[in-house]
This record gives sequence, C-alpha cells and structure tokens, in this order.
Amino acid sequence: MIKTVLGYDIAPGVSEEEYERWLFGVHVPDIMANPHVDRLVFNKVLRPVTKTSGGTTAGDSSLLFYRVAEMHFADENAYQRYLDWFDDHPVPAERSPAGRTAFQFYLVTDVTEVDRSMPLEPSFVDSAGRNG
Repeated sequence: MIKTVLGYDIAPGVSEEEYERWLFGVHVPDIMANPHVDRLVFNKVLRPVTKTSGGTTAGDSSLLFYRVAEMHFADENAYQRYLDWFDDHPVPAERSPAGRTAFQFYLVTDVTEVDRSMPLEPSFVDSAGRNG
C-alpha cells in the first residue's frame, strides 16, 4: 500500500462551515468516483504535540494545519492509474480545491503499519520485569 499525505489550511475568505460542506458534499464524492483510490482519511488537527514519549521536544509547535489528509492506494500502479483517470475525467474548476484549500505539503508515502496483533521485541517495560 502507498498513500498520499497532505497538510492544508482553509483558504482565506472561506469559512470552516463552507469548507466542510464543499469537502464532504462535493470533493469527497468527486475523489471517490475515481476507482483507483481505496480510502480517504481526514485528520483534523487539534493541537501540536510538545513532548514525545522519550521526553524530547517534538519540533516546531507553530507548524499547524487545519487538517492532515490521506488517500490510500493499493500500490504505485494504482496511484498512477488514479492520476491518469483524472487526466481523462478532469474535475470542473467550480468543484476543485482551488480557492478553498491552501496546501502546505502533499507527499506520496510508502506505508508500514504496526499493531498489537504483531510479534514485537520486548519494550523497556518488559525488560524491567513489568507488564503494563
């Protein structure tokens, strides 16, 4: 699996209510009409993290976005077919993100997931003889 990860703000002059109505009422259906995207995930930013689990600072806390979104694809070929599909089926300008979404970053990523069902090496808690 690969995914695109994008961070963005709402463009100036667009209210949050207007943006959310366009996003879920127009843009999401337009994206999901493309048969090559598997899933969309929308992560609305609540606040920055100021300290990590190791006690170090997490970085620039002034770096904020309205949302960080993900688009999931089976593989690189599926992503290319997604792009090609929109070349053949362009989104009409009045439905596009232009003038609504202020992208801060837009990246293609390779995904590695970890969950509790997987075998893991002992943690620092396990090596200290505690479980929990």
